[in-house]
Amino acid sequence: MGLMSVNICSTDDLATQTALLDALAALGARPEDDSPLDVPLPTGLSGFRVGFETLTVFVDAWCVDLEGPDELVRRVLAELNRAG
Repeated sequence: MGLMSVNICSTDDLATQTALLDALAALGARPEDDSPLDVPLPTGLSGFRVGFETLTVFVDAWCVDLEGPDELVRRVLAELNRAG
């Protein structure tokens, strides 16, 4: 099983950031540090646990990226497509 990294949206796309958090919640993802996240997402790395797997959301001045196990990232993308 490999790791997949995808660009989700630009940093100023708050609607897609909200949809990303909703997609993560729909899959049962919980922030690793148990602190609630809100939009806009904080700059830097935010980890999410889904069972024994980890997803990482990276935010910088330009974009929001998602990285994790291939199948799990695909599930998040499928949730985003359903919402959009």
